[in-house]
Amino acid sequence: MIEGIKKETEDLMSKTLETLKSSLSKIRAGRPNPSLLDTIEADYFEVKTPLKQLSNISVTDASTLNLNVWDKNAIKPIEKAITDSNLGLSPVVNGTNILIKIPPLTQERREDLKKLLKKEGESTKIALRNIRRNINTSISNLEKEKKISKDFERDYMIEIQEITDKYINKSEEIITEKTNEISEV
Repeated sequence: MIEGIKKETEDLMSKTLETLKSSLSKIRAGRPNPSLLDTIEADYFEVKTPLKQLSNISVTDASTLNLNVWDKNAIKPIEKAITDSNLGLSPVVNGTNILIKIPPLTQERREDLKKLLKKEGESTKIALRNIRRNINTSISNLEKEKKISKDFERDYMIEIQEITDKYINKSEEIITEKTNEISEV
């Protein structure tokens, strides 16, 4: 019984960390990353279409993303979508390629990103604690239904707390790693 509860806890908490990693991948650290464009959709034949479905996105050098567009009719909508995305990117069209220079981060922008990272980290910790609370409620209900003893309830809650601590530490490591990446000049 406890193994199933522990597995459920681990699954939920690892999904929470995956969500954190996904949201952090969209925060640019001064170097190009194709996932930076994941949220941008171009108005292609009046249908919102993700850029990765309209082009091959690659990193050409330390500060440039290259979009090799498959259909030349999609170039203008892609260019407009990137410009309107509020990411501070300015695309340059070169035939069927769109080049995006990633500007270096200013110190002010680095500080803003660090604040954003801290906020993301806190949100993740809250989500992990909410999972712990829900699992602990389930364990308490098992004790109330007389399926486990009071001693087992306490032992299970201690094990769930250990799992929670492990995942909170992992989330802090992820945030610290990203903060160091942003701090690099």
